[in-house]
Amino acid sequence: MMSRRWRWLALFVLAAGSAAARGGVEWGGSCPPGQRQQLRLHVGAATRFEGMIAETTRKFYDATGQTWKQDDAETYGTSDFDLDGPYGLFGLAGEAQGQFFGFRLETSFFQASTRTTARRDYYLGIGDDIEYGGRRYDHLMIPAGTPFEAELTGNMTELVLRLIPFGFAVGESWSIDPSLEAGVLFFGGKYEIDAGPSTGTTQYQNPPEDFVVGGRATGYAGLVAPQWGPGLDVRFDGFAGARFLLQGHVLFFDYDGSTSFFTSADHREKNLDFSHRNYRLRGQIEWPSKRAALSLGVQLQWIEAEGTVESQATDAEEIIERRERFDKEFSFELETILLTLGATF
Repeated sequence: MMSRRWRWLALFVLAAGSAAARGGVEWGGSCPPGQRQQLRLHVGAATRFEGMIAETTRKFYDATGQTWKQDDAETYGTSDFDLDGPYGLFGLAGEAQGQFFGFRLETSFFQASTRTTARRDYYLGIGDDIEYGGRRYDHLMIPAGTPFEAELTGNMTELVLRLIPFGFAVGESWSIDPSLEAGVLFFGGKYEIDAGPSTGTTQYQNPPEDFVVGGRATGYAGLVAPQWGPGLDVRFDGFAGARFLLQGHVLFFDYDGSTSFFTSADHREKNLDFSHRNYRLRGQIEWPSKRAALSLGVQLQWIEAEGTVESQATDAEEIIERRERFDKEFSFELETILLTLGATF
């Protein structure tokens, strides 16, 4: 899969280089001096918001002959908490393009909340401890049929650096700038779960762990993904002095290796197979003035991430000693549509 993407990237570079050789080339990009910086406000919605974590198999049960306990595997998703959306978004963005290099910083905020009922017994690890009976617990159990409230206050931020090796000036009205982009995407936030007053404790898992039944839990969850890939800016002059910009990118990241790349906790080291995709398309119209141009646009974005986390242990004695927990698979999908208002200068 990775080699295929390298081939596509090589074809992209060769095609752009071939066009450059035919003339009309401006090294470092063809963006006019008065159009190199942008500041934007945006408002819109996350039209699709889905996440899932599923336990798959636990090597400890196979190593100890308790294979029937594999059926205890749990799956949790945003649908279990009625958090699928859509939800409103707002934020701001800024970008600048210099000779050969540029950057883009974009951040969005949202809040999702729900009141629902547990569809089955929920056993959850939480960020901040719950105090009950003079003890503190870091696991929460919500019994089936229990009404509860959940709220997520989140943020999505992208920082992308851009290399613009050359651009094309096509006549007097058009300019085209291909780019190679690399950066990082952060998605995360603070969650709160209110399942009423705590009523007792129970034990779950093997070895058993204590769960407090009911209570109010808070914590933080997040996803950080490196990303890189090609981008393209197309500008052209329209009627009545207006200018148009069409901008897009396809960013991705694939990783297959040890979780030690992301954490220093050796005793928790696992195999991680992770894939991330980020597709973005933005169009805007600009009305120039003496010092800046007012811009109005629309932006569409699709983000997908999926992966598996699996135990590295293969020896039965080592598996039993570590009491290896369930391997897991996860996925995350986000689709957004934004209206943008800003200035280009």
